[in-house]
Amino acid sequence: MAVTQQYRKPGIDEWTRVAETLADRLTECVHTYKHNTYIFMAESERQHKTAFVIKILQKLHSLLDQAEMPSELVANIQESDEQVIAGLFVLFREALGALPWLSSDMQKLLKSPWMKGFPDKVAQSLFLGNGDETKGIGSGLPEHGRLPGVLSRLLEQEEMGDVRPSRDPSAGEREPRRHDVDASTRWSEQNSGFLRKAGRVD
Repeated sequence: MAVTQQYRKPGIDEWTRVAETLADRLTECVHTYKHNTYIFMAESERQHKTAFVIKILQKLHSLLDQAEMPSELVANIQESDEQVIAGLFVLFREALGALPWLSSDMQKLLKSPWMKGFPDKVAQSLFLGNGDETKGIGSGLPEHGRLPGVLSRLLEQEEMGDVRPSRDPSAGEREPRRHDVDASTRWSEQNSGFLRKAGRVD
């Protein structure tokens, strides 16, 4: 009798690691929109795009917080992880749709190519991920690799996979993020002036 081959789904640790990278890059996009208000883009378009990115960021932070604080009961941890992954799956797909036009905007605003020859560290971090190509947004297209390629492969593995590896016990040893307020409040506190001006978020 033939044994059916099982394919691996990405584990929660891989999902959250990629989510943290995506959050970092999207935060850089938000600040690039903030500091380049005078170039080629209508104010209403800039506000709309900024608000869109901020909403994704708020949801990412909320899911990352949930991943760090699951119930102590094993069954609930697994259930919580699956809820986080389901939420990240939707957000990653949404981000993949946005990254091509985000990259195009960032290239214009930073006056930088996406592949190489970056004019400053801001552009290098955004497009190349500070030397780790899997962390840079590149062209925004999965076929050009970098973070969009990582996101695309992760979604494909999730859809094709059968089994998921267990949570890495050492993951809990990382320095925790701030949990005294919810993610949306924390983001709003850190960017309150900009949110009101650029994203019209109170």
